[in-house]
This record gives sequence, structure tokens and C-alpha cells, in this order.
Amino acid sequence: MYLLVLKLRAIRMQKEAYDWYESQKENLGELFLQELDEHYKRLQLIPTAYSPRKGKYRQLQLKKFPYVIIYKIVKKQVVVFAVIHTSRNPKDRITNG
Repeated sequence: MYLLVLKLRAIRMQKEAYDWYESQKENLGELFLQELDEHYKRLQLIPTAYSPRKGKYRQLQLKKFPYVIIYKIVKKQVVVFAVIHTSRNPKDRITNG
């Protein structure tokens, strides 16, 4: 199993998404976090299941919410750089944050 490492920017992005969904409907933010957690667990088990998109960066699309997880495999770690809404500018998807 790979170690999951969340960069600060990814943590901030998922919190912003959670807050927005909770402001729309009670417990919707919780559903978002549950789906995100399921995808994180999948990444820890088989991160190579998703092809590289930009260099060594990979992305995993959530099923119920319009978000992607941008990550990179570094040795035995899955490093998550962003949790981003799919309508955002693709240049914002990958950063060093």
C-alpha cells in the first residue's frame, strides 16, 4: 500500500469544496468528503491504474462530483497536489503547492 501525502494546496481546495457544498445543502459536503476518501483509498492501493497526463502527473475523476484529484507517484507515496473542479483552467491543476 502506498502512503497518501496531501499537499497544503490540495487540503485547502477540498475544504473550499466541502464548505461550498455544505452551504448548498446540509450533508452534501459530507458526501463529497466520503467520495474523496473512497478515491484516496483506491489511489493508495493502485495508483498506477490511472495514466500520466502531464509528465508524471496523473488525475483521477470523481464519479458524483465534478472534481479531479491531481497526483504524482513518488517512490511508495501518492502525493496529491490538487483537488480541482473540472471547469477550472487546466493550467491551475498542477502546481508545486
